[in-house]
Amino acid sequence: MKLSQASWWLAACMGTLINASGILEVDLVFPRNESYAPIDSFPVVFAFQNAELARYLNPRLTYDLWSWDNSNNTFPSWEELRWVNWTDYDTYFAHSYFSKFNKEGRWRVRWTLSWDSCDQDILESGHSLRDGIIHNSTTWSTDFTIKNSAPKVDLIAATSNKTCPGEYGVAINVTDKTMKIPFGVSWSGGKYTNDTCAVLAFSPTPTPNPCRVHINKTTVESMEASLHARLCNSLNPPDDCPEEGKNAAQQLAVTGIFLFLSTVGAIGFLFKL
Repeated sequence: MKLSQASWWLAACMGTLINASGILEVDLVFPRNESYAPIDSFPVVFAFQNAELARYLNPRLTYDLWSWDNSNNTFPSWEELRWVNWTDYDTYFAHSYFSKFNKEGRWRVRWTLSWDSCDQDILESGHSLRDGIIHNSTTWSTDFTIKNSAPKVDLIAATSNKTCPGEYGVAINVTDKTMKIPFGVSWSGGKYTNDTCAVLAFSPTPTPNPCRVHINKTTVESMEASLHARLCNSLNPPDDCPEEGKNAAQQLAVTGIFLFLSTVGAIGFLFKL
């Protein structure tokens, strides 16, 4: 039996049902609109609630930390999400630490969440393939202060609040349908999503609830261990690092200096010619 063009696209694009459907929520967990004592390593933490639902949305999370006291003092950053195995988590914490918060100041964290979903009607029709993906993004900002008299940073206490503003979170209504990306459709998710996108429901509009996120002692210890491991692999590792970590970092520094001197020597040789 020969399939018509429309039928062929329908067969190629119709998604398979998956077990997971519901509300994916992405929240800025820390910092919030509060004051904190100066600290050498200041955490920025986001939570993906119902993390499995992010699997076929190709999420991207970028943000910057902007100083109210010096507009030139801005730190852009992002979270690497492409390699996250979303099915391993109920709540996934994306986090980074920053070293410029050891003195008083007023700051703003502005973050943008972007994600892609299937335009089911267009993909099934086989027309306007470049428009078959819906690109979504939303941007939020939160102000906070570093102050000597403020409480110390405590992620456990910060997420034990009974009430918190909804603007800390973004809620996305994910259906149980996915679709394979046809050849010729631009899709940056690629192999990270197995060339598959999710279909969203745009009504009713879900309301985020960041207060559901709680960071416990085990999570904090895991974050701090990850930070310590990165510091031990830096050029100036802390004193409490294992000797093999220090040696590896020092070897890296020596190699870098050798390569630099080799390059300078090569340039000098060229100029002599």
